[in-house]
Amino acid sequence: MSLSVTELLYGSFLDLQLLNPASLMLATATAVTSLIYFMCPRLLVQMYFRVAVMWSGMRLKRVIDNKGFTFFYGERGLPKPGQTSMLLLHGFSADHFMWASIVKYLPSEIHVIALDLPGHGFTSDPLEGDDIGFKGQLQRIKQFLDLVGIDKCHVTGVSMGGTLAGLFAASFQDRVSAVTMCCPSMKTPEDGQLIALYRAATARGISLTLDTCPLLPQTAADLQAMLRVVCYYHSFCPSQLPINFLLHVVSDSEGAVELRKERNNFYLQLLHKLLLEESRSALENQLDKIICPSQVVWGVEDEVVHVSGAEVLQKKLPNLHHADLIPCCGHAINMDQPRHFAKVVSQFWMELQNKQD
Repeated sequence: MSLSVTELLYGSFLDLQLLNPASLMLATATAVTSLIYFMCPRLLVQMYFRVAVMWSGMRLKRVIDNKGFTFFYGERGLPKPGQTSMLLLHGFSADHFMWASIVKYLPSEIHVIALDLPGHGFTSDPLEGDDIGFKGQLQRIKQFLDLVGIDKCHVTGVSMGGTLAGLFAASFQDRVSAVTMCCPSMKTPEDGQLIALYRAATARGISLTLDTCPLLPQTAADLQAMLRVVCYYHSFCPSQLPINFLLHVVSDSEGAVELRKERNNFYLQLLHKLLLEESRSALENQLDKIICPSQVVWGVEDEVVHVSGAEVLQKKLPNLHHADLIPCCGHAINMDQPRHFAKVVSQFWMELQNKQD
């Protein structure tokens, strides 16, 4: 005997009533997420970013200068008398979101600011005539600290942000109480994988364009290929955080690629600047001016350093306190080992804080 549409819907409603509220909520969330994934994957990625940042305890804020240049940043906590704030500087083509998986493991007493650098995240694009290289970015970082009223801070950076952290400590010694440089982009005796790929392409006469640059993926497959280069864990494994699992899921969609494409032309211009010999040598040439307590963090595949940038920093930093190697870790330390990185950085911060007290 066939059932009417009304009877079918009524039966389905009775089935839903048998579900407990938690199961019903999970089923609803799964259905909505699946719908967004297939109809608007970009929106799913944006939702994930917002949730991850909120989960870390950061709030998104902004500050504007008198010419309308807007800085966006994630902030957790407030400045406290007698305590040093920590300024976090992200890597190339990233933004404050990359710090979400790390900030959640930093001690709650640390006041944290994760800045979107010019042309990244929600911060304004560089103005016409601005230097988009290291010198211009350093001036913008100083301007930002002036605007938010932070006189001195512990500057921590990864990759391009690691280089900026070191250069800022060298250029503005009175504004930095300590510096942590994690896998800074710099010239090393042994080329890293990304530089090796760039050199190989150049040797074959392949110019750096949006179509040939491995750091500026144009498709979901390109994005996955980039993650395989910068990450130690090429796929999700149970020991990793749920937040990282979600990132691997959304990176399979075109949504993550579309978000990155918005500023790809700027990223390409910036990358050309960063690959210049003067940019790659900038940090090493300024190491003797970094007089504040310093920490070097390097991700390695095992206990052996395959890229010798860490050795260069250890030999030339005049006030090196810690050199931490994090095994089973690629260049994207925020994805591979966020908990371990947060641990070594917070230990350094607390050590200096205790000495100050």
